Amino acid sequence: MPLRCLDDADRSLDAVALTSVEWAALTATNRRVRHLRMHCCGSPVVLKTSRLGTRFFAHHALGGCASGDESPEHLHLKALAITAARAAGWTAEAEVSGSTPGGEPWRADVLATRGKHRVAVEVQWSGQADDETARRQARYAASGVRGLWLFRRPGFAVNADVPAVRVRGTLAAGLTVQGLPARDFLAAVFDRRLRFGILTGAAATVTVEGAIATCWGGGCGALTRVVTGLAIVHGGSVCTIEIAAIGARPTVLAALGRLLPADPVRGRIRVRRATGVAVTGCFRCGRPIEAAARASRTVLATAVVPITPEWAAMIADQPGYAPVWSVVPVARDPAIA
Repeated sequence: MPLRCLDDADRSLDAVALTSVEWAALTATNRRVRHLRMHCCGSPVVLKTSRLGTRFFAHHALGGCASGDESPEHLHLKALAITAARAAGWTAEAEVSGSTPGGEPWRADVLATRGKHRVAVEVQWSGQADDETARRQARYAASGVRGLWLFRRPGFAVNADVPAVRVRGTLAAGLTVQGLPARDFLAAVFDRRLRFGILTGAAATVTVEGAIATCWGGGCGALTRVVTGLAIVHGGSVCTIEIAAIGARPTVLAALGRLLPADPVRGRIRVRRATGVAVTGCFRCGRPIEAAARASRTVLATAVVPITPEWAAMIADQPGYAPVWSVVPVARDPAIA
């Protein structure tokens, strides 16, 4: 279901660029004189509109064309990418063909151009092996094109060479990428706010978890509210950090001190000199409380903080941390500096 076709003068017509009046007039003319044809195979064209209002060109008769049908989601995402690119000052077209300097052909769902920069957007609704993605990305790279992949299925490889994200949701409920409407995500991409890894300088949502624990040191027995860990949401990643892993990071510890509300039974976070491990001390006697039952954990505070190099290093140090592609949010004042 292409977004482009050719008229009888070999001019390319763009479904996304046409107004409602122009679309209606083109539909009427084509019904009368059948002057439009598919750019993929030259077959006669019929003009259609999807349930969501996306206009597209379709083969008048099935069969005889090697290009496969596209899902409504595929078509909708292509239209969103074109609209987002043009709104950001890029030129963009659907179903653009090209070749590498070595003669290898490629065809982009959407190709956006701005100055010397070229970006191909690929909507991959069916499964695709990682080596095939890498091969297609290499063809784009050889042609001076950066490829962005919108995958429907999970499990694709994520690395610095292949910008790739997962699309969730449905057409009825709305398609999303990393919690953003797909339209907003693509707008951020063409605003050049797509980054790989930890977004230093961006904002993160930090949730501080705590629990009530008994201090057994020296027969104290005081019930103390302790900090047990952090949950950090930044870009498309979620990172969970235990209190001990915070370590001797003054910026992080100072931010936590400002973030936590006043509480007479909450112990103070401190770092053991010998080990560099962060612990919460008993509010009464000050002795370190090593652990608290996970079942008793509650949220102590949630706020937006800027990711400084110290926060970034702490996140990257966590076992299992895997960097992803995500967009830098529009700048706003963080709650905790």
